Amino acid sequence: MQGLGALSFFCCVLCMYFIYRNWMQAANIIFASSMITLLGSIVLSFLEIQQSTKALELELSDIEELGRSNIFTDMFYTKEGQKDE
Repeated sequence: MQGLGALSFFCCVLCMYFIYRNWMQAANIIFASSMITLLGSIVLSFLEIQQSTKALELELSDIEELGRSNIFTDMFYTKEGQKDE
């Protein structure tokens, strides 16, 4: 994702140089490739955000399950019918 973003930025700079040199046909091609790589970068970014959100939800659900059983209360309090010796 970041590589495509950097490539898109590089293509934009190259396009500006080609416009400066008045090489319009090459500038149009480079600009189109810049837009395609930028679109690819945005799509990959969206997919990574979705994946990170799912992973975070899974991690938080594990933490919630751990919060229900507390090791300290389990150590000091026994179940009914059992005696500490």
